[in-house]
Amino acid sequence: MAEPEARSPADQRPIEGPRVRFRPVVDADLPDIVRWLSEPEVVRFYGDPPASIADAWDDYVEPDDTSPTWRFVIEVDGRGVGEIQYSHAYPGREYEWSAGIDIFIGEGEARNRGIGTEAIRTMLAFLFEQKHVHRVTIDPEVSNRRAIRCYEKAGFRLDGVLRHNFFEHGEYVDTHFMSMLEDDWPAAKARWEAEPSPRTGGAGALESGTEP
Repeated sequence: MAEPEARSPADQRPIEGPRVRFRPVVDADLPDIVRWLSEPEVVRFYGDPPASIADAWDDYVEPDDTSPTWRFVIEVDGRGVGEIQYSHAYPGREYEWSAGIDIFIGEGEARNRGIGTEAIRTMLAFLFEQKHVHRVTIDPEVSNRRAIRCYEKAGFRLDGVLRHNFFEHGEYVDTHFMSMLEDDWPAAKARWEAEPSPRTGGAGALESGTEP
């Protein structure tokens, strides 16, 4: 295993994938992020949206010293359709062998067309092949079957259920704890590369599967 690459969340660079691109979140993205987070489908599993642009800035732009997080706008053909991020549980190089990721697709017409799956796989390629992490985790709510299918398609495995892991909409909810190891990635990548390429031509044009 190669040594993880240590760097600050302030040092962000775009990530290029075969059919999606990630660029760092900037102030000008905040109105779109607030709008996306206000979409009922996102609110259902992502919680209440920020109350203001200032609150969104705190959550999506300001660096967090307690849990270093790199946040990106997901772009398809130059258009932002959602947000994806990765983080390390604690600051310090000794924890950078593991990363957690999170994602939402904010534009309604961009859902259910394979964009989420493409984004997850692109992030996995970056984390395993460039960041050289050993493990990547994700923790969808147990009732979010669409997201779980997306993550399973990308190659994540269920490790267990975390009881009352989130508090959303006035109640505690359980989440699936899912992971992929660097040893799992070559086979997951081979399945990705073997799939027929979705047609392109706009954020609504990617097809195959379902995702968050």
